[in-house]
Amino acid sequence: MDFITLTAEDRVTETTKVTTGYFTGDLGTLAGSNFVTSSLVAGEKKYYYNLQYSSEDQFSVAYGHIAGSGSQSGSTANKVGQTEAVYRQFASQLLFPDDINGGFIMSNGTTSTTQSSVHFLVAKRARMKDRINKKNWTLHLSGTLSNGTATSLFLTDDSDTTAATITPAGPRFNIISGSAGTKVGTKIYGHFFPNMGVLALSTNTVSSSLPGSASAAVIAQNTLTTMTKAGLAEDTSTDAENALKLIKCIQNGTTTSFRSEEDQNSVMYFCRAKAANFNYTNNPTFTSGSDNGFRQRTMEGNPQTFITTVGLYDAQDTLVAVGKLSTPVQKNHSSEAVIKAKLTY
Repeated sequence: MDFITLTAEDRVTETTKVTTGYFTGDLGTLAGSNFVTSSLVAGEKKYYYNLQYSSEDQFSVAYGHIAGSGSQSGSTANKVGQTEAVYRQFASQLLFPDDINGGFIMSNGTTSTTQSSVHFLVAKRARMKDRINKKNWTLHLSGTLSNGTATSLFLTDDSDTTAATITPAGPRFNIISGSAGTKVGTKIYGHFFPNMGVLALSTNTVSSSLPGSASAAVIAQNTLTTMTKAGLAEDTSTDAENALKLIKCIQNGTTTSFRSEEDQNSVMYFCRAKAANFNYTNNPTFTSGSDNGFRQRTMEGNPQTFITTVGLYDAQDTLVAVGKLSTPVQKNHSSEAVIKAKLTY
């Protein structure tokens, strides 16, 4: 068996971005009616809900308030409410350290202000892989105005027309009205962090277009059947389930479309069989007799072999990859061969 040591000149590395449908079964689009909320214990529901499809978690939904409104909080001395804990947690993950105490500052398209309350839609890491594919997503929220008149809102990001803002959580884009990266209007509804799989929606800005009723009660777990005026108008009462308001608007929508994105690294090894190499084989049919002479006497002076397999070994001579050629490559002293082996991971 012949071995050739590969050098840096024999190796080429490239990275390709590959996208697939985000949801179970590699589906890229689901109607809102496909989602249900998963069963959680009472303590968990004070912080977040999980949206499921086909009995598998797809997103987590949470509501945060900078001062703990809508939860057991500020009214009790020395106690941080659940919504404040959620707000601070996401601020710590997504903002620069000097900005955490000031909270999420978002523009509505004209002015930038601190957002006291934010709804969060969070992708599952195993589903999004390296990141959520920017531009190629649409979130349809459907509900009502405060008087009960039906209305809806299509959201996407502005990465097609606007450069990313750099944050500790990676690039950040604005959430705008539109579909699949196509912008409609100028209003900004929140921030999109593709590397974290987080949509941070300004509750105030979204509710200005989709208010519903602030007091719309949700009684039956997993059904949301009592919310007749769906929207993001905030309920400030203790233990208000504001996260469910966003869930209801998603369930009412016709389109929830997301794609995961993964960096596939490929290394191409150029395995060169030069004229003096790989002209003999250990195959027992190659020789015969006690003198190990060529079985085919016509090979004397110019043996012929056929390359069928390439093996790649590490520095400890451990076989780490094997490639089979679709067609054997003939080799002798008067020919050379270059075989490209590609590893993708």
